[in-house]
Amino acid sequence: MDLADAAPTAGIAACVALLAVLVAPVLLIADPGTGLRVYYAAGTLGVAGVGFLSALLIVVFLSGKQDRSPADTVAGVALVAGVALFAIAVAWALAVDQQNLFSFPASASWIVWHRWVVVAVAAAVPASAAAYARAVV
Repeated sequence: MDLADAAPTAGIAACVALLAVLVAPVLLIADPGTGLRVYYAAGTLGVAGVGFLSALLIVVFLSGKQDRSPADTVAGVALVAGVALFAIAVAWALAVDQQNLFSFPASASWIVWHRWVVVAVAAAVPASAAAYARAVV
């Protein structure tokens, strides 16, 4: 498998993993009134922008992988959208209120690190888009 095939596959996997990481607190923290709404809404766009771009990029990467659009165009769109996704994820992670993080129950103490996991997984998206762009351009 060459890089032009592997990079969009890695991008799709990174986007799916990012969506899974974003949904994890909703599924794992069952206590009502925990502050999840405030947690997800932190920053200008909140984490919704990250989720939207992640879902959009799955379609973009699939478009390039299945040769439905020119590979260089898809790679460029994926790279720009991937960098935007990463920037929004970082902005959201920095905007999360520390006080809100400690309002969660003790069984959800992992929430303190969740935003940094989101940023780490989000970094894989522009990295795979850059690899794809390098392979096709």
